[in-house]
Amino acid sequence: MLFKGKEQIIRDVIYLAESWKNLHDSSGFEGSSLKEIREFEATPTGRKIQAAEDALYSYMMALSVEDVKMLKAIMYLGRDRDYDKSLSPFEIYNDYFEYIGKGGWKSKEIGVNQMTEKMPLANYLKSGLNILEVVI
Repeated sequence: MLFKGKEQIIRDVIYLAESWKNLHDSSGFEGSSLKEIREFEATPTGRKIQAAEDALYSYMMALSVEDVKMLKAIMYLGRDRDYDKSLSPFEIYNDYFEYIGKGGWKSKEIGVNQMTEKMPLANYLKSGLNILEVVI
């Protein structure tokens, strides 16, 4: 089975990413200028959203490099939805995992940053798991 022993990590990241997105979405904030963003971040709601984002980032930074690569492969599969449907879920995952490696893995921090800057991270992970026929 894909991701045996990694289920809790995946669940935790999805939960933290959903919490962050839900707080952001429920805030109603739609500002776009740097000034508006900074002012909003100084509000109690803005600080709460930042704390949720920080929790996601900290959790992911505590993971191993291999776990971050695993999550990144699932995320990009779920985001791009570009895969060979004739392959087994295991082969699809391996293709994406190799693709991540070929893209020039720089560091865990860069990998985590690439994932935590995506507000729909939880949706991408769920979509990737669905493609891989994995129930978490």
